[in-house]
Amino acid sequence: MDTIVANGRVVSPSGVVDAAIAIRDGRVVAIGDESVLPEATERIDAEGKYVLPGIVDPHVHLGGGRPLSEIFASETACAAVGGVTTVLQYRRSPSTFLETFPAEFELAQTRMLVDTQFHFIISTMEQVKEIPRYAEEFGVTSFKFYMGGYEPGNPIGLVSVNDAVLYAAMEHIRDLGPYGWCMVHCEDDSLVCHLTAQVKAKGGKDLAAYSESRPDFVEEQDLLRAIWLADLQGCPLYVPHTTVGMAVDAAAESRRKGRVVVLETCPHYLALTADNPRLSAEGSGVGKVAPALRNHEHQAELWRGLREGWISTIGSDHVPIAKSGKGFWEEAPGFAGLATMLPVVLTEGVLAGRISIEKVVETMAYNPARLFGLYPRKGTLQPGADADLVIVDMETEKVVGPDVTQSEYVSAFEGVPLRGWSTLTMRRGEIIYRDGKVLAEPGSGQVIVKPEPDLTKERNWHAA
Repeated sequence: MDTIVANGRVVSPSGVVDAAIAIRDGRVVAIGDESVLPEATERIDAEGKYVLPGIVDPHVHLGGGRPLSEIFASETACAAVGGVTTVLQYRRSPSTFLETFPAEFELAQTRMLVDTQFHFIISTMEQVKEIPRYAEEFGVTSFKFYMGGYEPGNPIGLVSVNDAVLYAAMEHIRDLGPYGWCMVHCEDDSLVCHLTAQVKAKGGKDLAAYSESRPDFVEEQDLLRAIWLADLQGCPLYVPHTTVGMAVDAAAESRRKGRVVVLETCPHYLALTADNPRLSAEGSGVGKVAPALRNHEHQAELWRGLREGWISTIGSDHVPIAKSGKGFWEEAPGFAGLATMLPVVLTEGVLAGRISIEKVVETMAYNPARLFGLYPRKGTLQPGADADLVIVDMETEKVVGPDVTQSEYVSAFEGVPLRGWSTLTMRRGEIIYRDGKVLAEPGSGQVIVKPEPDLTKERNWHAA
């Protein structure tokens, strides 16, 4: 063997076992008592800590004010800090992806530190018509649509689509096989514009005012409309960054009827609320995110959704945007989240008694890998899988800051003490982070193209 990871508590969705992991040529070869495993060139002592599969983050934005070559390297370095070994990143194009994406694909191959796969953000009917070509030529089968929430001239240039674009796209996506997903950002465009104008007219210019301009019902009604359209078209639906409690019951009802509706939520919705005094004191839009932060009642329902399995995945919604210090309404929404996503969920979930460590692996590794065609290569520690793993320290507390996250972009958890940090992150058998140091080189990450879809495979495995 190349490496033995010994004396660990290996976690899967079905339980925790005391075992060692044998690794050769970047793959897991065997798991069992160390005494029955072959000798290895290197032995890593996990010292009784949890050993999790490398985290698969299904919701990452890499872009912004710096060249992609820099962003791909810097932001996947902070992914390694957080135990994230695979990121599924959103790409968008002002024209056709057939012209713009090949160069971005090549940059990802030469600059990433962790492995990656892609979703496309669709903005026009012309792009909708090209969806079959995007799947055939690039292997991209998951497509996101902004139903609203971003008026023309918004700080990050996102384009909302109407129902005709969404409906037409679903007709293409439903034929893409078991990894084809229509992904919807649920915020009603006209309501957000109307309510924002009202709040501004009253002089509101803080986090509370922002949340008032995007209340829960603007997400709820778009969610129900998306489910309805997907049902009409027989198209699988994936809802990123769910914030509202009613989504849990809506997804449950849909799935009981045999529809394929998958919910994702984010660490900041699980751990932060709109009335958080620390965020209010920041004053520069650090807590500004779309959809907006909610209240404790919605938060409790999200945790219930995770426990009961109606929320399937957790994504960071990592956005590397520098805060400008301008007025609140001019500030771009979003913040860095790759380095903190696992510690937040472990601190607020496992250590607070809300979910089990097995549920963390299920929602942050196993489920996203299965949904997007990465399993059994990713999302699991079993023979034949990539040796992607993270050894987690549940005892040591660290206060979130750039020295810990190794990101120049602000975190919504800045100054917050968290536990559950990686002491070692391994990607395909290579140690890419250890004891505070990122060791991987840019370009050592791989771009993973989805496998050929097996159309005989049950595609609604998660609706059961």
